[in-house]
Amino acid sequence: MVTVPAIQVLALLWACQARDVCEGGSMLDSEEGLVVTQAEHGAGWGQEDCFACHAEAVLHRTGCTPDVDLARLQEQVEAQGLASCARCHGENGGEEGSEAVGDTGEEASR
Repeated sequence: MVTVPAIQVLALLWACQARDVCEGGSMLDSEEGLVVTQAEHGAGWGQEDCFACHAEAVLHRTGCTPDVDLARLQEQVEAQGLASCARCHGENGGEEGSEAVGDTGEEASR
């Protein structure tokens, strides 16, 4: 008999399954740029803990966004933790804040 916690673990593993980093191209190519939308982030939309699926230890080690200083991003994530996510990627379905500004100095489109 499968228990409810086992089902929850399986659902979490499915939602967090590994994907090819460049499978969808650069986030900058999407309609909203670096800001994630419900359509492209369905399983994680509205979730406050980005690190539940995006492992902090490997975050921004590789990427498909040209001219982005990954070492600088890693330092920001290490220093600011989850607070660093919304700055570039938007509020993920939460309270709308100020415009997100990417680390390339460009304003992320909304």
